[in-house]
Amino acid sequence: MNYYEVLYILNPNFSKEQIAGVMSEVSSFVEKKKHGIVNHDFWGKKQLAYNVKKHKYGNFVLLNTEFKDANFVNEFKVFLNLNKEVMKYMIIKLDEKPSKEAQQEVSAEEEGKVQEDN
Repeated sequence: MNYYEVLYILNPNFSKEQIAGVMSEVSSFVEKKKHGIVNHDFWGKKQLAYNVKKHKYGNFVLLNTEFKDANFVNEFKVFLNLNKEVMKYMIIKLDEKPSKEAQQEVSAEEEGKVQEDN
């Protein structure tokens, strides 16, 4: 199995329903091709380092997947490029299967950091 971490950024003006729709569209594309999803989390709206499509902010979504075939990465890149809702994305190959507990810890740390900043 090949494990990947995909971070993609959506339009900052999207509602929660629109974000959930895009997330389900991405999930269904992966599952239709007989690959697995380990985690699919919405990280929230964050400021970007530079403007992307004239936006200063973006909605970040993290997807951890397991692809049975490494060649599927190129097909997945084409899908993300053609998806108008996805402004930017980054795909990283992982050495081992990501755990759900680690992702929840990262999310909890991020929430704590946001609460401390406010």
